[in-house]
Amino acid sequence: MGGGEDGSGKDRSDHSDTENSTSDESGVAQVPPTVAPPGGAFTYPRGQFTRFTNGGGSKSLGRALKGYVRAAGGGAGAARRMPHSTRVASGVAGLASAFVNEGAETALARFDLQGLAGRPAAEVLEAVAEIICPDGGTIDEAIARDAMLEAIAEVAEDDPGAFDELSKDQLDEFLCDVITRSVVTKVLNEIGTNALHGSASDADFREAERITRDFTQGRVRDALGSRFDVGSRPTQSEIDRSISEVYADTFDMLGAVLETMQ
Repeated sequence: MGGGEDGSGKDRSDHSDTENSTSDESGVAQVPPTVAPPGGAFTYPRGQFTRFTNGGGSKSLGRALKGYVRAAGGGAGAARRMPHSTRVASGVAGLASAFVNEGAETALARFDLQGLAGRPAAEVLEAVAEIICPDGGTIDEAIARDAMLEAIAEVAEDDPGAFDELSKDQLDEFLCDVITRSVVTKVLNEIGTNALHGSASDADFREAERITRDFTQGRVRDALGSRFDVGSRPTQSEIDRSISEVYADTFDMLGAVLETMQ
């Protein structure tokens, strides 16, 4: 197994999108041309994650997450590897903020979807998804889209009623779910491949995925905190910056999670 515990081994096959997103006049963040970062150093975290799936204990997961964040250049570096996911989360956060402060129709008007305000929540969110994360594109774009669609599926399963009847807590939970799923999918896409195609069974891998998601969801909730409280009325640019910070803070906390594992 290459690399030390700090993830110092080189793996030049790891490339991803790294640039921060900016907003256009419609309030939807735009992603500039992607730039491949220097080669990653994921040999060590991959090995630790594989060990975790094979019964190595939660310490192995902690080392895998810590090694991944270090190899990605810290929380901010890991966040920069997910420009499309941060853009989609910014779109969701902007929608939620406008919904809470100005109402459902005004929130949807930024996507020219104001006529759907009274439709089922999952249906409306699917329409929003087609605008902010259309099908096709890079792996990171696919991760962002899948995260939102999976979160929408959870909404549909809960059947909360019409979009304009959603509560702030429900919208906050949806945003948290979108961010959590994108982070977990990104991390497992980069350090879980060996485990998925190695000795771990599908059940072992899914259990590892579930535990990783549980840890990540708690970190996302902590990072979100009270950033989007009622009355804050942030601009879309401020939302974009806040979401980038949420991703960076989440990764930083994941990088430190080893100290909390027994």
